[in-house]
Order: sequence, then structure tokens, then C-alpha cells
Amino acid sequence: MQPWNDPHRYQAALHEQNRINEEMAEQARIESMKGSNLGYLLFIVAVIFFKPFAEDCIDLYNTLAGCVRSLGNLFGF
Repeated sequence: MQPWNDPHRYQAALHEQNRINEEMAEQARIESMKGSNLGYLLFIVAVIFFKPFAEDCIDLYNTLAGCVRSLGNLFGF
């Protein structure tokens, strides 16, 4: 059995770790390219369709808040 601090074993371990890192990076690149356009497109569509709904909700909230405030002023609160 060779000692752990043997330079050849250390270099082999570094080389193996670099190989594993490169394989993982290549796999990540492949996976990211598969759905990148679809995710971007879905995000844009969600923003386009959600914005008018959100604006309507804000307008409705402001209207209801104004009504409640005016009723409060009417009754002296």
C-alpha cells in the first residue's frame, strides 16, 4: 500500500477530479441548451398575460379601498 502523500497518487486524483468536473460541465451545457428557449418564451408569455390581470386587481383594490375610506368618512371614523 502506498502512502497518501505520494505525488503520483495526488496527481492522479487531481486528474480524475478534473475529468469528472469537465464531464459534469459538458452535461450541464447540454441540459441548459435543451430548454433555454422554451423557458424564456414561457416567461415572456406569462408576463404579457399576467400584467393586465395584475393592473385590474390593483385598480379593483384601489376602488374598494376608496369606497371603504369614503364610508369611514361618512360615518365619522
